[in-house]
Amino acid sequence: MTNLQVTLSPVPPSATQPINLPINIAIRNPATTPVTFLNWGTPFDPKASILGVFHINDTTTDNPITLDTINFNRKLPPSRDDLVEIPAESSMERTVTIPVPLEEGHEYAVQAKGIWHGIWECAREEVTDSQLQSLDQRGEFESERAVFKLQ
Repeated sequence: MTNLQVTLSPVPPSATQPINLPINIAIRNPATTPVTFLNWGTPFDPKASILGVFHINDTTTDNPITLDTINFNRKLPPSRDDLVEIPAESSMERTVTIPVPLEEGHEYAVQAKGIWHGIWECAREEVTDSQLQSLDQRGEFESERAVFKLQ
């Protein structure tokens, strides 16, 4: 299966309260063929900040930060609008903002992990209706931890 690489890099949060954590996300496709994935439950999901994709730990106190999350059902089969294609040997980037209570002077680590609910080694337009219906190609993703200090 594919070997997409998920990378996070926190953007320094503003000093306004409550502090929001903007995170730059890059998904890299090192393969020589395009890869298309269903964005549901991934860092590229428009609802990623509330779906439990991101995990934050206060490394100063070694405590996990509790994030508000929701669960909901989606209509199947997914829409083609929910497919993301990463061209061969390329990356795509997005920024997600997570509303979290952070303390000044603390160091935090953020990580993304979850499941590709549909992933195919082909261009977006080559994903068939049958593949969208069955979502039989799955995989797991896990980024490295991105560490930042709130000053």
